[in-house]
Amino acid sequence: MRKTKSGKVCVIGFLLSLISLFAFSQLSDAAPKKPESVKVVFMGDVSGPYAPITAPAYVGLTDALQYVNKELNGIDGVKMEFLLKDDGGRVALGVQHYMDLREMRPKPVMVYVVVSALGEALRERFAEDKIVAMSVTATPAIYPAKYTFGWYPIYPDQFGAFIDWLKETWDKPTAPRVAFLTWDSTYGRAVMTPECYAYAKSKGVEMVASELFNVRDVFVGTQLFRIKAKKADWVYTNTTANGPALIKASARESGMKINLAGAIGFDWASVYIAGKEIMEGAVVAMPYTSLDDENHKGIKIVEKYFAKNNRKEPDRTLMYEIAWQLVLTTREVVKRVVDRQGWENLRGETIKGEMEKLKDFRPLDLTRYTVTPKKHAPDQVIIMQVRNGKFIPITGWRTCPDLRPQEFK
Repeated sequence: MRKTKSGKVCVIGFLLSLISLFAFSQLSDAAPKKPESVKVVFMGDVSGPYAPITAPAYVGLTDALQYVNKELNGIDGVKMEFLLKDDGGRVALGVQHYMDLREMRPKPVMVYVVVSALGEALRERFAEDKIVAMSVTATPAIYPAKYTFGWYPIYPDQFGAFIDWLKETWDKPTAPRVAFLTWDSTYGRAVMTPECYAYAKSKGVEMVASELFNVRDVFVGTQLFRIKAKKADWVYTNTTANGPALIKASARESGMKINLAGAIGFDWASVYIAGKEIMEGAVVAMPYTSLDDENHKGIKIVEKYFAKNNRKEPDRTLMYEIAWQLVLTTREVVKRVVDRQGWENLRGETIKGEMEKLKDFRPLDLTRYTVTPKKHAPDQVIIMQVRNGKFIPITGWRTCPDLRPQEFK
């Protein structure tokens, strides 16, 4: 039986159709699919000793995500969501939470860690699992640099910025004398490093005492009397919320006047607890724009959502503002991955790569964020002073000295 020319054409056409359908099917399967949502995880203490300042992060994350999803269309139309893992300040519970969440599929694009000791405990685990974390910046929580990035300059760098300011403004013939009075915790002791003592000495500042107290203590007059005996001009604390408030209240109760300084975490919560009058004149190295700057465009957006969602005044702390920076920074790096490499390449390695390319990123101009493959924390602060309960800038943005241990540089 002879095949006709038209029959051959039909067979060829049929085969070409099958090939085309197969190719289209392969392309369709390979096409990147957007996830239903992009998840971040907040791991921290919102019910334990650090709760007075960390709890407002919950409402801050809620408001910031609302802004991103409604006004910025999420990330390429995909909504951002967050999960809260409250550890009550217990590192063991935080580690247990992490062991559960690391099994999530898909993995969270970012984990936020709010307790220094937990960040230190999980640093190697984040690297092993290739999950990017943004953490409070005790040096051991960030370095050696792997998959963890600092929310703000490491605590020694912020102390160095205070020392720079103190030396620049000192107008007495004798050298300035500074004492540490800080929590006996990973966070509190984070400034008591050889690099901090050496830097103060190099600037002609005498470190005359190093005193500690417990997070749950209610009086530190004994430590203050020892500091007074050393004739300290300034007391520097690496504590938050009730920490600075307790120092100032104990000083007043003991009939002492002290000049108190600190850095990140020493914020509006301390003023609420102690009162405006007691905290008057305190100096803080703050890596964020003051919430009291009513004319700042970014602060106006933050305050709009604060009012819109009927937030309470105790929620108006630096942690509320930090939550906005965390969400906006996460959105930025995830969007960069998606724009440049597609959703199919969104994973820990690519997110880490984009984090390490951030240069002078200014989310709503609330902070200034630059990191590199070797330096996983930013280095900009503003020196502020408490005046009538408000945090007023007394300098512009300035660069902190790099007080990392040499092996991490």
